[in-house]
Amino acid sequence: MSIPLADRTTVEAAEAIERAALAILPLGAIEQHGPHLALRTDISIATALASRVADALGDTALLLPPMPYGLSEHHTAFAGTVTLRPETLIRLILDVVESMAAQGIDRVIIVNGHGGNMDAIRLAARQSRRDLGSRVAHVMWAQVAGDAIAEEMAGRGMHNHACEIETSLAMELCPEIVHEPLPGAWLEPEFAPHAAPPTARIDVPLWFDELTPTGALGDPSRATPERGRRLADLVVERTVAFARGFAAPSFPLAAPPEFDA
Repeated sequence: MSIPLADRTTVEAAEAIERAALAILPLGAIEQHGPHLALRTDISIATALASRVADALGDTALLLPPMPYGLSEHHTAFAGTVTLRPETLIRLILDVVESMAAQGIDRVIIVNGHGGNMDAIRLAARQSRRDLGSRVAHVMWAQVAGDAIAEEMAGRGMHNHACEIETSLAMELCPEIVHEPLPGAWLEPEFAPHAAPPTARIDVPLWFDELTPTGALGDPSRATPERGRRLADLVVERTVAFARGFAAPSFPLAAPPEFDA
């Protein structure tokens, strides 16, 4: 089992950094997830997935402490939500990447548990490459396993906030955050055609209290640990396959073809 960086002494950290080719940074959010999931859902899922990836990679990977806060302004109408500003999150990511680069690790995989962070991560990754010479890869479970999620949903749409998919993942990865009873289905509104999740084609900021009275989208009552296990295993498998190529000096040519299977 991989030992997180924060659990090591500085002597042990130096030895681990000498062996490692990349660092893994879990990133999430502290925000509402309806009446049935804890506020730490996103960072808990991201941390659990990152730990499994680090375990599979062994000495190749250095598991960094999780960053719990993210961009959650669209959830602030619901109690408990804490949010950063985009520039704050970008700066935090850049500082972590720079700290790793100063110690000889110029490749970082961000395992992200919150869709609202994606734009900031992309910008930070571009700036890291331009200004620091470091490569930053962004892993979001809903993207990595998007094809499997579509099959799981069987035409019911691709909700991914406190829905049956995210709740299933939580049941597998961090069951202590799941509270019973699970709420039933909630359909997306009709007043925002082409702009509301899960099939948005037009990009416009929508606050979650405009979309749902409960904070959840989809049908959490359909969640099962078995579905979460299948999805988590797939995300870890594909991320590990990518990471092995990402760690190679010849990346991107070294990326294993099985990632696309």
